[in-house]
Amino acid sequence: MKEIKNIIFDLGGVIVDLDIKSSMTAFAQLGLVPKNITPEQLSVSGIPKDWEMYELMKHMDLGEMDEAGFVATLLPHCLPGTTAQQLIDAYNKLIVLPHHRLEMLTRLHKRYKLFLLSNLGDIHWAETKRQAQQFGMRFEDCFDRVFLSFELHMVKPDAAIYRHLLETTGIDPQETLYIDDLPNNIAAGEALGLLARKVNCNGLDAEIQQIIPDEA
Repeated sequence: MKEIKNIIFDLGGVIVDLDIKSSMTAFAQLGLVPKNITPEQLSVSGIPKDWEMYELMKHMDLGEMDEAGFVATLLPHCLPGTTAQQLIDAYNKLIVLPHHRLEMLTRLHKRYKLFLLSNLGDIHWAETKRQAQQFGMRFEDCFDRVFLSFELHMVKPDAAIYRHLLETTGIDPQETLYIDDLPNNIAAGEALGLLARKVNCNGLDAEIQQIIPDEA
């Protein structure tokens, strides 16, 4: 096995925690009450595919819908008086960026080349950067390169987005650790030779030392 020189991180559920319950609650307060979600589903990490917001998020991830389109789609279904900013704030409650994750990335960046590969829309990307700025950091500076689905119009687990990253950076898959929380994404990365490791959604802190032994 070759020495690990590069690490590719997913974002949602890995670097940032996903707070599904807070986001759903905020949307419900605006009149967008989930119809198909049980309390049991809210206790499971990851975004429930039965949530009506899930399909919109897929369009956001592909860059087929931006912030303006997101608001225009949802606002007519909200309670009277709901503002665009309230919708954005409800959506952004999904994203929680802990300060210690930024510190972890800073430490790792001294020893490895770091890359971000994420299915993400423009709203959540702006929110991730905003939260990093609250800690006095630029999120982009934690990585050598950032690959975002809404900018590339490609999403995981399609092989094309992985190939794009590998061809653009020139890194060797056998020298590259890939960390994600979704089994399909892990399988796609492995198919292209990446040393893929699955973590539980929102579970990186408990598992990072097993994945990277010298990272406390």
